[in-house]
Amino acid sequence: MASKSLNKIVLFCSGLMAAGGEQRLLWEEEKFFRAKGIETTVLTFSLDRSALYDYKPEKLEVIEAGPSFVSRIIALRRKLQQINPDIVIASSNGGAVYLYLATMFTSIPYMVHIHGTLFWFLEDVIKYAFIHKKVFSGIRESVIGHKEFIPEQPNCSFSRRIASEFFAILDYLAVRKARKIIVLTDQLKWEVEELYGREAVVARGCLPLEALSYQPKEDVRQKLGLQNKRIIFSVGRLDPRKRIDVLIKSFARILPKYGNLYLLIGGTGEEEERLKKLAKELDITERVKFLGFIPDAELFDYYAACDVFAFPSWTTSGITPYEALAVGKKVVWTTEADEPILGDEHVFLADPVVEDFAIGLEEAINADVKGKADLSDYTWDKYFETVYRAVIEAINK
Repeated sequence: MASKSLNKIVLFCSGLMAAGGEQRLLWEEEKFFRAKGIETTVLTFSLDRSALYDYKPEKLEVIEAGPSFVSRIIALRRKLQQINPDIVIASSNGGAVYLYLATMFTSIPYMVHIHGTLFWFLEDVIKYAFIHKKVFSGIRESVIGHKEFIPEQPNCSFSRRIASEFFAILDYLAVRKARKIIVLTDQLKWEVEELYGREAVVARGCLPLEALSYQPKEDVRQKLGLQNKRIIFSVGRLDPRKRIDVLIKSFARILPKYGNLYLLIGGTGEEEERLKKLAKELDITERVKFLGFIPDAELFDYYAACDVFAFPSWTTSGITPYEALAVGKKVVWTTEADEPILGDEHVFLADPVVEDFAIGLEEAINADVKGKADLSDYTWDKYFETVYRAVIEAINK
């Protein structure tokens, strides 16, 4: 039997409401498939322009639907039947649930990206459902951040617990039905197997080719008045899981040894005011600069300006550390990370606690490291070639 070819694909994200790693990956995915001559449509129920990263997808449709879950399912089903794609790719578990119901009794297949399982989201109580009881403790104990952020018992109402049992079964069935599951790391692959009894495909890579030879367009040090200073830089959404409080406390701990050291923090979010207050309480406001949102077009200039990039986030992967490594910077990463590049001399691992992360910062500051890490295997093209192979296998199942 001749294999099916891929001519038309839909990328589905239930809501595009903020700029983040998931959204950036979505636009890179759209660009990749479109460059291959595949008709690519992005579907969502809601859109905030900040989630576009100034990117202009060729075909982006906001599905008009009522506020209820059922009305969204019906509207999505109609839209998919109208487009009739060869396959749909959901950007998350939540998207897979929508697709499971919307494609029921149709011949439209779907895949799903799982950038983080239920255990990487604080508010997701379905991890406590009976269906996951046997694996809950083992997964929670496997990562420092899981034990730090995920309580052993849920803190929610009884009615929400009951609802979570129903949605846990829906989530389980939705992921089980996916033709392929794409994850970022071996840790996530293991978690998916534990939770759903399915084998996932690990895809790695998050850099545009041009990042490997990037040359700064603006002198950020001069712009900020920090010529001849040492700079630690971090950027991302300011929420608790990013652990910027740990970074600030670690920075304060080593600061007395370094009269010319500064910490630059890029990004906005719910933690911003608390973090500024923390810097004030530690009496280091003169050495900590909150930069706010940094446009994508300027971001690599900030990487180029720093000496050390700090990434204390609760995650096994991350785009920003790779971007910093691409311009030859030293990176302090937590021991939760699960990436082949961690053995490179530019990477310094530390537990995500103040004492150890401070040691990691100091080791990186004082390390004499030359050249750049070899990141040729970590480009977006490498990532999506893996995804593409999985798609071809999925439509030919």
